[in-house]
Amino acid sequence: MIYDGTNAPTKNYWYPQADSQTYTLAEISAPDFAATYPKGVTDPLMVEETTDMMKKHAFAKFSVFLDDSLAQHVYDHFYPQGADDGESYIQLHTMYMHYCLWAIKMGAEQKLGTFNFTAAKHEYYATIRPLLARLDVLQPGGTSYVSHLDPIFAADNDTDSLIPSLGAVPSFHLTQLNTKQLARLDPAASEEKDTQILKKPVSTYIQNVNGKVQADGAIFTGLFQPLTVVLSPEPSVAHATSHPVTVHYVDEQGNTLKPDKTLTGSLDDNYKTEPLSITGYKLVKTTGDESGKFTSSDQSVTYTYRKAPADVVVKNSVVYATKKISLYSSPTFTKKAIKQTYAKKSRMNRPMFKVIGTATSKNGVKRYKVKDLNGKGTTGYITANSDYVAPLYYAKNQSKITVINPKGLNAYSRKNLTGKVAHYKQGKVLKVTQIVHHNLTTRFVLSNGKYVSANKKLVITGKYKMPKRVQAKTAINRYGTANLTKRNRHYAKKTHATFNVTGWAYSNANNFRKGDTLRYKVAGGYITANNHLVKALK
Repeated sequence: MIYDGTNAPTKNYWYPQADSQTYTLAEISAPDFAATYPKGVTDPLMVEETTDMMKKHAFAKFSVFLDDSLAQHVYDHFYPQGADDGESYIQLHTMYMHYCLWAIKMGAEQKLGTFNFTAAKHEYYATIRPLLARLDVLQPGGTSYVSHLDPIFAADNDTDSLIPSLGAVPSFHLTQLNTKQLARLDPAASEEKDTQILKKPVSTYIQNVNGKVQADGAIFTGLFQPLTVVLSPEPSVAHATSHPVTVHYVDEQGNTLKPDKTLTGSLDDNYKTEPLSITGYKLVKTTGDESGKFTSSDQSVTYTYRKAPADVVVKNSVVYATKKISLYSSPTFTKKAIKQTYAKKSRMNRPMFKVIGTATSKNGVKRYKVKDLNGKGTTGYITANSDYVAPLYYAKNQSKITVINPKGLNAYSRKNLTGKVAHYKQGKVLKVTQIVHHNLTTRFVLSNGKYVSANKKLVITGKYKMPKRVQAKTAINRYGTANLTKRNRHYAKKTHATFNVTGWAYSNANNFRKGDTLRYKVAGGYITANNHLVKALK
């Protein structure tokens, strides 16, 4: 019997494809009975065992004591190992069935991906393991259930070791239940139902139908088959509704700079937010997911802005692009006016421009009139938005800087950068005492009194870290250039080659139409810095 929630129990026939669920002695005696029953069963051993059992009990002088419990009847005729009488068989049967149904339930949860290892581990040690320890004692010499399961739950996590338990589903004749239903098995409630059935008198399972004795299959089932299974109720699922995504635009004090935007859509639809360009302010922080899906909960995205400092870019100073930008022939930007587009590049490879004047678009937006310093000397107009361009030189003092230029950095005795006194390699961290101006540029004064350039393409504030050693995760090549051309060595996957990182560079250093990619400099050339191919070592 299958009990599913509040619904009335349904009979779970072992072989629902059979022509009938009731057979006479004559039908069982037919020579071709084994060949035609039960339909839909492909395991010949199962067919043989089933038909042999039916014939054995049909022809045997089978004595039944109507007042005996079903458990006592099973004990008297099938001699279950570990049982001393009907009562002890009830304990043995229900413990074993409790474990089997629990294992099937866990396997179904793992297959569905709903398995909670922590909860299963707690249940194993609190309920299942004590039960299995008793079974190991009652049935010595067989498979030790405890020794099989202990290693699984001694681990930190497990997601598939109990899936093989689903192999018991056909032998327990539970194939009518799908995986989701198997995951709802209630071993404790099933144990209680089986106990009730086993305690009932045999007379409950024998009827007189039109003068003929008809016995229920429970009389002939034999050992250790679930008599009933109970499914726990399906969890109630509330109908989720989509909630909006609210976008806020505020300053660092939380004051609203632009009206909120409210995005709406159907549940699980995609959304995407974007910051606004607010005159006089610079975006400094984004809180929340800028893109995602509408959910059943309210979501918010907050763009926080800081008041932009007064424009410090003056005529004949130099700026560099921090994002993808274009050079235009007119201060009013149109596609037709584009003279060249510059890709977003890493700091040391960013395109530079000399500001030779300013202008405004027809809508009053400020532009820089510039000269391209990247080789061609082309003039034109670029954005003056501080989100896209920045001064090439630091304007404020820093406590320490790191050399990032692949060729290193020279130190000089004079602020006009003459009188070379030292050379610092890429990665060197230097202490700074002050910043000084020289014409339209700046210099850092080191703790030793020497001068170095404050060019942002050569140095970066703070301590900039790169790995000192890396190891290949797979087969990789070494090349003669940062563009990974001129291969000079191959490292097989099995070697898991390790490398001392002596520096770093980026590809496409002088190609401003393309982005660039980090490479590690190692003895003999360059290798990839892709974290899918190499990993940093401590």
